[in-house]
Amino acid sequence: MARSHELTEDRIDALGQTKAGRRYDVHDGAVPNLVVRVGTRTKVFVLMARFPGQGKCTRRKIGMYPEVTLDEARATANAWNEKIRHGIDPAEEDKRTEYERRLEERRVFRSALVDFISWLPDRRYTRHVREDIALIRRTLLDAPGNDETLGKTLSWVTRQELGDLVAEESKWSMNEAYQLYGHLQAFFQWVTSPLRCGPYGIEKNPLAGASAGDLQLWKNARMNVLEPYELRAYWKAADETPYPYGPFFKVVLLTVARKNAVARMRWSELDPERRVWRAPPLNVKGKEVENLVPLSDQLMVLLAGLHHSQQVGHGDYVFSTTFGQSPINSFGKETKAFRAKADEALREIDPTKVMQHFVIHDTRRVDRTALSALDVPSSVAEGILNHGKQGIEGLYDQYRHLPQRRKAMARLHDRLDEVVEGAKPDFYDDDPAGGPWEAFYSRVAAECLGRVRQDSEGDQP
Repeated sequence: MARSHELTEDRIDALGQTKAGRRYDVHDGAVPNLVVRVGTRTKVFVLMARFPGQGKCTRRKIGMYPEVTLDEARATANAWNEKIRHGIDPAEEDKRTEYERRLEERRVFRSALVDFISWLPDRRYTRHVREDIALIRRTLLDAPGNDETLGKTLSWVTRQELGDLVAEESKWSMNEAYQLYGHLQAFFQWVTSPLRCGPYGIEKNPLAGASAGDLQLWKNARMNVLEPYELRAYWKAADETPYPYGPFFKVVLLTVARKNAVARMRWSELDPERRVWRAPPLNVKGKEVENLVPLSDQLMVLLAGLHHSQQVGHGDYVFSTTFGQSPINSFGKETKAFRAKADEALREIDPTKVMQHFVIHDTRRVDRTALSALDVPSSVAEGILNHGKQGIEGLYDQYRHLPQRRKAMARLHDRLDEVVEGAKPDFYDDDPAGGPWEAFYSRVAAECLGRVRQDSEGDQP
């Protein structure tokens, strides 16, 4: 058999194309099993050999010529021949190598974090998922100073490095640093779980046993409750704010619901016959909790006015800037303008008072405090706020206290009317029977004088 000549690129270029349906092979004399297969339009480098696990000689494509050069084809063919000699199928080896490469990429801190935020919408606690993802991106993934730590393999990330990430964030915002620490704790618990520790190559949680206090972090919990005079300013500012935000600020205060739920309120959810708003269930601590909001006289009048004022063809959303086709979803700018109006309203009501900074969510604290002041039972008040029942009670007691809620909200709104109009000084009734200091001094002086007279009369024979 004639020995094959070594291929050259000039020789490959000179190989003639075949007629349709025909092909022929030209072997390379320099590298065993390397073949150029010539067809009607193409010239392809292949390795013709008996691969491990196969009983006959087969061809494996290396690449098209000239995209793959002769030198590149020979390098690949030599590597494949070496693997075949050791009983390794090159294709399977390439798959394994690619799998290990992808696995190594997946085990990088940044890549694992991306997997984590992709999983967050599927977790049990989803009410703040959009805000959580945004915070993780802002404080971790998109922060340029974190590139070195995020580029490390997960198992090499140290407790100190994580502490440095949180400490750096605390320089800008203590609240966000506190939240970031919580997300890092959740991430490492997720990635070191028995279901995931293998693929991510990490079994030990670097934050195990650590607490927010160890990093000198604390949560700035809001405790703001608007005073009665501030509520009067709040209501006056809402009166002066046009649709949709003026009525929205009123309904937020009256329904005791979260701002996002009120913003997405639909006419189809409101039942004027039963006077109830069947708000969509919220995922509260892993449970879908239905929220039934009774509609008081004040709410019915307000909503009826809105319904009457909206033109024919208005969509289903009650509060909308697109004729009911989509809900309002921008609160920052509008809330800032509303606070300014409330400030101005308070100066008109009482120039000696100053309006404290408030956020929309503070209205829930105002209402909850007022319900306690009105002696509403805690179970009913917590139900109005749509706080789920705890423990075994939440599992077995499914009563929604709707009649009790209706009565409590009627009392709340009646007293709110009195507070806003100035007829009542607060939500609670209290008669301290006080007065000026002189009146109390006169009373004490009279009592002392009376005792002196009694003593003097008792001394007479």
